Amino acid sequence: MHIKEEDTFQEIGFKGDGKVTWDIPGWDREFLELKAKRDQSWSTDKVEWKFDIEFPRWGRSRDKVKSDYEAHKKAFEAYAEAMDRMKDWEGRQDELEAEFQKGEAIRKAEKERKEAERLAAIEADKPVGTKLAKTICEAMVKQARASETQESKEIVFKTRGEHKEHKMRCIFTYSKLTLFNIGWNRVSRKDAINYLADAWLNSVDTGDIKDNIPDARLAKFMMGGVAK
Repeated sequence: MHIKEEDTFQEIGFKGDGKVTWDIPGWDREFLELKAKRDQSWSTDKVEWKFDIEFPRWGRSRDKVKSDYEAHKKAFEAYAEAMDRMKDWEGRQDELEAEFQKGEAIRKAEKERKEAERLAAIEADKPVGTKLAKTICEAMVKQARASETQESKEIVFKTRGEHKEHKMRCIFTYSKLTLFNIGWNRVSRKDAINYLADAWLNSVDTGDIKDNIPDARLAKFMMGGVAK
């Protein structure tokens, strides 16, 4: 039988799952698949390797093999091959687990490396700081209260490290509430200040309203670079 896709024994162990797929004449859009998956109980930490075979059922096509008997015969020949592999895999679960532990060690090291890089990137970006964030947010509140639309102009800032962009507005409602929106999410003034305080200083853009809301880098300099 023709194997369409195949994860090697070592790949299955390394990843914790995998499969072998047989392409069977007389069956379209459906295959015979032998699957393996590592299963760990969340309550007992018991580890089991589980195996299953999915048999083609609904993809029968007579374009290549008209005889139903011949089509099913070929399917069962592939099934026999899959059964032999399943028996082999069941007897080598210790090897699968050993490969998985090798994979876990590599994945853990890679995760730690990426986290270290992420923290280093954040550390390299100077934050806006609470003092300046409060100044900017207070200016936005004043502008919203003075505006005919009762809404401040939009400011833009990016997160430290990742440089993910956010847009923020302040709204002064007819019921005299001062509300901030970051993107589509409504946040309190306290949260708005906290988000902005931890933003990347060099990314803050107050748009066309710098007369009312100071340029972040210039304001930081004029305030003595305080980031508290």
